[in-house]
Amino acid sequence: MIDNKEIVDDLNDLVKINNDRIHGYEESIKDSEDAQLNDLFRHMIIQSEQFRSQLAEHIVRIDGTAVADAGSTDLSSKLHRAWIDIKSAVTGKNRDTILSSVEFGENAAVEAYQDAIEKDNIPAYIKEDLQKQLSELKGAHEKIKALHQAA
Repeated sequence: MIDNKEIVDDLNDLVKINNDRIHGYEESIKDSEDAQLNDLFRHMIIQSEQFRSQLAEHIVRIDGTAVADAGSTDLSSKLHRAWIDIKSAVTGKNRDTILSSVEFGENAAVEAYQDAIEKDNIPAYIKEDLQKQLSELKGAHEKIKALHQAA
């Protein structure tokens, strides 16, 4: 039998990843004076807000409670944010450094989604939405990677 608590925990982990993604992009906007990057980062924030909302809807549908605190993040994500903060402070808002940090974060988000999708406890109808989100995340990751390589 599928345990709803386990599903809720797994989905809340993805909510936290999206919270961290939002925070990471907000910090990157502060660190960047590049209008093109900032527009892209704002788009990524909106994307994660939509993902987070959809995940919360699934959690509520299975009688769970979604992470309420938008500041709630995963421990590894907190470490990543600290790394971004330290690196940007040391390097002085360098475009290449910002893109490197963002690419690292996008890679972590893709891996988290892939791990969740591989779990047997997630129902097929939720996995379908996770696959769609993962596809968009992969597109974002490729876009950031291409910008980083061109930097």
